[in-house]
Amino acid sequence: MKKILFTTCLLISSILLGQEKKHEIRIDALEVLVTPAVEVSYEYSLSNGIGLGTSVFFRVDKPEDDFKEFALTPYVRQYFFNNMDFGQKGFYIEAFGQYTTGKREEEVINSINVVEDYNDLGLGFGGGLKWLANSGFSIDAGAGIGRNFGISDGAPDFFFRWGIHIGYRFL
Repeated sequence: MKKILFTTCLLISSILLGQEKKHEIRIDALEVLVTPAVEVSYEYSLSNGIGLGTSVFFRVDKPEDDFKEFALTPYVRQYFFNNMDFGQKGFYIEAFGQYTTGKREEEVINSINVVEDYNDLGLGFGGGLKWLANSGFSIDAGAGIGRNFGISDGAPDFFFRWGIHIGYRFL
C-alpha cells in the first residue's frame, strides 16, 4: 500500500511540475510611483508565442487632473525570439482595445473651466520586452499608443499605455 501511495504521489507531482505555466499576474510598479493608481494585468499563454490578457487600471484618489480614472484594456501579444522550452519572453508587439472613464477640464473664453465626464472606447498598438525567470517571476517593460473613437465629447483623442510590470507566472 505504501508503494502504491508513494508511486501515485510521485506521478502526480511530476505531472504538475512538468506542466507549462500558462497564467501570469502582474502589477505596474511604475504606475504606482508616478500616479496614485493601480494597474493589475492577467495574461494567459495561448501558445508558445501568443498571449491573451487584460489589464485593469483604477485611481486610488480623486483625480484633480486631466487623467483617466478607470480603464479596462484587453490585449493580444505576439512574442518573438523566445526560448521554446519556456516561451513568452523577449520582444513582443501587441494590439489592444481600451474602455476608459475619466474627467477632462477645458478652459473656455473668459477663463471659465468646464469639467466634463467621459466614457470612451479606443484601439491601439504597442511593444515591449519581457524577462522571465525559470522560477516564474517576470519583468515587463512596454509602451503603446491608441486612438479613442470619440464617443464622448470630453474624451481625449489619443491615449498612451506604458509601464514597468512585475509579475509571477503560475499554473
